[in-house]
Amino acid sequence: MKSKMKCNWCGKEIYKYPSQIKKHNFCSRKCLSDFSNKSINPTGYYELKDYTKMSAHLSELNRKLNPTKMTKEMRAKMRKARLGTGEGKTYTKYYGRHAHRVVAEQKLGRKLKKNEVVHHIDGNRRNNNPDNLMVFSSSADHMRYHAQIRNFFESGGIPLNPVKEVMPL
Repeated sequence: MKSKMKCNWCGKEIYKYPSQIKKHNFCSRKCLSDFSNKSINPTGYYELKDYTKMSAHLSELNRKLNPTKMTKEMRAKMRKARLGTGEGKTYTKYYGRHAHRVVAEQKLGRKLKKNEVVHHIDGNRRNNNPDNLMVFSSSADHMRYHAQIRNFFESGGIPLNPVKEVMPL
């Protein structure tokens, strides 16, 4: 037996089976489109669906529905299959994390803070040897270091304004 209700957008009277009743009900696709259009109905657009923390929700749902899918063994197998398949232009990854950050954390014996920057001394972003890495306390210190190096070579080898808080590994 159908229930009588009103369209959430135009107010027209509509009839729906109990299984068809949702949070928002519309008489046509046009009403649904207008209701969910950001420029026509900004408040309704945000009411229609809550997109906050959607990726976390989907990850949790995936873990529940596929408990055997992403085990440690499966992640290791996928990692091995993908190793060496890139073009070699970006940083290497270790289980989804930049390898140079993992190496720096192991060398320091602690987790890196979010704002800390790992610098490759020789400029080769794929050389993650601990002796080739420096940790800066912030991006600003890292940029200051590069400016200092540039100034050093432009001034003929005279050091200017040394960078503070550099942690060589």
